[in-house]
Amino acid sequence: MVQYDIENIVSAEEIFGEACTLASQGEELAIGGISSLGTIYQIVTGCLALLFIFILVKYMPMFHNLVAASFNFRRGRVDLHFISTEARNIEIFISIAGLSLLALLVMRLIVLPEINPYYNETYTFSPWSVGGIVFGTTFLLIFIERGLLYLTGIVSGTTNACRDLWHIKLLYFSTTIILLTPLLILALLTEGLIAQIALYGSVAVCSISLILFIKETFLLFRAQRFSIFHWILYLCALEIFPVSLLLAPVLRGGF
Repeated sequence: MVQYDIENIVSAEEIFGEACTLASQGEELAIGGISSLGTIYQIVTGCLALLFIFILVKYMPMFHNLVAASFNFRRGRVDLHFISTEARNIEIFISIAGLSLLALLVMRLIVLPEINPYYNETYTFSPWSVGGIVFGTTFLLIFIERGLLYLTGIVSGTTNACRDLWHIKLLYFSTTIILLTPLLILALLTEGLIAQIALYGSVAVCSISLILFIKETFLLFRAQRFSIFHWILYLCALEIFPVSLLLAPVLRGGF
């Protein structure tokens, strides 16, 4: 009968060096890392970053006016007449790019060690499938909300107010994306403390933007002499309800 001296067994680290790890250990290390999402993820994120830098340099004065109009602690309504057709097109383009960054951010979050085990137990979608679902669902909800605002304006005879409300939404969403993009790029392409600081900064920017947007909608409803009940009804129906639809699958999954 062969007997083994357990104390004298040589480990893999002693033979191949300290950099050697078991295959299962390598998979655990890959979880949460950018490499786990593949090269295409890094290329897409890098292309979006370069595109944002190009647009930012080319339209810097326009971006400055949009941000100044959004993040202004005034008591009166924002003047939307200064925004040209070109600025509107830039807002739409930035919004679409923002949805792409949102999809990439969700992909980045679901591979984190704190989330990945729960995600694998609940869902069978790949990160790219989840990113596509997030992008398509969010775009569809925005399109539906635009249609509801248009129909509401026609039925109630408040077309101008509904159009101004949509422009305010587009203005705040696009300017928030402008400010968030550098932070999101850091969160998407870095790890550790830098990524955490970028995420916390993104939450802070979104919180400030949300508060100013709610204030702006209140000023619009007050200027149109609508009751505060209609303002609350608008927030619940067209702002809170779509967000709850996006969060419903996550909440049902047990996150």
